[in-house]
Amino acid sequence: MSQDYAYDARRTPPAPVLPVRLGAPGAEPTVFLVALVDTGADLSVVPEQVPAQAQLPRVGEITIRGVGGSQRRVPLFAAAVEAAGTTRIVEVVGLGGEALVGRDLLNRWTLRLDGPRQVMRVIPSA
Repeated sequence: MSQDYAYDARRTPPAPVLPVRLGAPGAEPTVFLVALVDTGADLSVVPEQVPAQAQLPRVGEITIRGVGGSQRRVPLFAAAVEAAGTTRIVEVVGLGGEALVGRDLLNRWTLRLDGPRQVMRVIPSA
């Protein structure tokens, strides 16, 4: 069943966002975030304090590359992410102060961005 989500009109220009809840795999997701939909992000990102707050298990380390090309090693965490009516176990990075939904989750859904109406429709895959 598809669900519609309003763009965040506080951003300039307005941008698609998705409400998510997350927690450690096997536990009830307890942390609520509004995440920017970022088709350019390989992985989903949570604010750097969230892995400790949600008690996410560290599963490794990864080298990330920023927009300017700078690279750095950061911890990788396992998380149960509840969004758009589904729950998925994914690996997330704790970085900065903003949550991003990356292609690791976005590629599991069909998205329709309606910029003029400032609405995103998410259709979960079967």
